[in-house]
Amino acid sequence: MSIELLRGMRDYGPGEAIRLKEITSKVEDIFRRFGFYPIETPSLESMETLTAKAYGQEAEKEMYTLDDGKSGLIYDLTVPLARYIAMNKSLSMPFKRYQIAKAWRRDEPQKMRSRELIQADIDIVGSTEPTSEAEAISATAIALEGVGVAEYTILISSRVILNAIMEMFRIPEPKRQQAMVIIDKLGKISREEALKQMADSGIDGKQAEALLNFINEEMENAKKLQKIKNDAPASEAEADRISSIISLLENYGINGKIKVDFSLARGLGYYTGTVWEFVAERDGKRLPTIAAGGRYDGLIGIYSKTPMPAVGSSIGISRVYEVVEIGEAVHTYATVYVANIGQENIGYALNIANTLRSNGICVDMNLTARNISKQLEYANAMRISYVAIAGGKEKEQNVVRLRNMGEGSEELLSLEDVLTKLKG
Repeated sequence: MSIELLRGMRDYGPGEAIRLKEITSKVEDIFRRFGFYPIETPSLESMETLTAKAYGQEAEKEMYTLDDGKSGLIYDLTVPLARYIAMNKSLSMPFKRYQIAKAWRRDEPQKMRSRELIQADIDIVGSTEPTSEAEAISATAIALEGVGVAEYTILISSRVILNAIMEMFRIPEPKRQQAMVIIDKLGKISREEALKQMADSGIDGKQAEALLNFINEEMENAKKLQKIKNDAPASEAEADRISSIISLLENYGINGKIKVDFSLARGLGYYTGTVWEFVAERDGKRLPTIAAGGRYDGLIGIYSKTPMPAVGSSIGISRVYEVVEIGEAVHTYATVYVANIGQENIGYALNIANTLRSNGICVDMNLTARNISKQLEYANAMRISYVAIAGGKEKEQNVVRLRNMGEGSEELLSLEDVLTKLKG
């Protein structure tokens, strides 16, 4: 029998899982500070919900469908939110939710791209104001900074502006969604490949060439937004909206750079307005996208007779895990290991362990018949800071021999003094 992981899946060992949970916990803490509150939705949704013209054909091809053909694993956390909003009409607005959960995509596995991914989403439903974009972007930025993403750039664009640009270059209406999907791949595929894919989609070669030249033109944010207002007057209000968002972001004190980038389209079909991506950097080198989001004012209306404006941002926890610099590995939450000398002292060791645990200290203890030297070896291998030794002499004097594993020093202390020392 051959035992192996499925392609695109991975295990997290104890040290890795602790680090993953620390990242998730820090992100969740920042979301709470911004006033977001949690909801939980199922990992399975009906295929009718998942394919209700929300994602687009490209994404639908990557969905995992169950054998009954009526249900599937969720592709992201946004469509389940839209379904939830549609089914709960008495919610107070704006509705500010966060959710951290797994999603699944039948994508081709590669570095930093798995078939099972962990996402941390925030969404604001019920607001059309640019302050909602600024809040979502800033909460994402501060959460990323909080977990150690030091260098990043926020790329920002708009589906409204992209549509205006396509109108300028006479890209036919039925071809625009496909053109956006191809444009969104720029940076992952070459310009030549993008032109080939557009030709395969039935877009005229000269129009495609001119389109790519325009969106890839480099200039400062203000000049780029002014140029699009001059060249495509239909985009003026949206360009002003992006200017407002950038201005609002300055008040949050985030560290990342902000770049207006019209090659950013976000491939999912439900986006209607502002879109953004967080691109991590290390030593000046660009890494894959670690967070993204945008405005999707039409999505909830697919599931409800009452359309609602909405905006959201999603952090790819699985990718952030790969990007954040690894410090010293932590193998356990325990800071104390209780060792016993002789089986006759197990009761005393249990008393020590349970007293420490009841006072909020994470404790591991000896569960085997091994001698004290082997117990110390184990504690050292697990990088536990202290060992509390319970032997006959310690039991007789009602004290604990506390060993500092880093220093190699020992001292006899009362259990109360051990608590004081560890908590201090």
